[in-house]
Formats: sequence, C-alpha cells, structure tokens
Amino acid sequence: MRAFLPLSLLAAVAVIGCSSASQRVVGTWKGDIAASIKSDPKDNSLAQSFANGVKGFISSFVGPLSFEFNDKGRYKMTMNVGSQEGKYTIEGNEVKLDSDDGKNHSVFILSDDGKSMTSK
Repeated sequence: MRAFLPLSLLAAVAVIGCSSASQRVVGTWKGDIAASIKSDPKDNSLAQSFANGVKGFISSFVGPLSFEFNDKGRYKMTMNVGSQEGKYTIEGNEVKLDSDDGKNHSVFILSDDGKSMTSK
C-alpha cells in the first residue's frame, strides 16, 4: 500500500503513466484529505479551533480516500461521498488526472522514491 498525502482540500483526482514512472503509480494508493489541514493541539486560538472543527467534519464526511491506477492510464478515486473515474498521464514527476466527465483536473507530485504523492 502506498501513501497519498493531499496538500489541499480541493485535491480532486488525476494521474497517468509513462515508462518507468507509470509503473510506480500503478496500484492502490490510500490517503486522507483531512490530514492536509494543519492543526496544533497547543494552539487555543479561535482560528485553530475552527480548523480543528473543519478537519473533524471533513474526516467524517469524506472518510478514507483511495485511488486505483491501472497500467492503461485509467484511475478510480473512491471516498464516502462517491467515486470518480478518469484518465491519468505522467510528465516527469507530475501525475495529471482528468475526470471522465471533464469537470475535474488535478495534478499530484510523485516523490522521488515513488512512495507518496502530494497535491500541487
């Protein structure tokens, strides 16, 4: 299992393969959108309290996030609120996702070791 570390709440979905980089993304990736919300348990400010509340809401609403990438340039993203399918491409270390309905385009950065991705 590989880690998927989104950096923004708008992280939709997208990734496609080319040569050896495509082989590094093929498979199942798990992630947590709420993990992208910064929180400091020692910070009692109103802003931090709000961020913690949003993080809890998103975590319970969206739930676990899963991406499945196949070797034919297709992906499927699944979470509590639904799923999305589309095509992915890889350019360098960028994995670009385009949903089949044309409404979502996302770009993720694949780590040098191929073990994690973060939203751009």
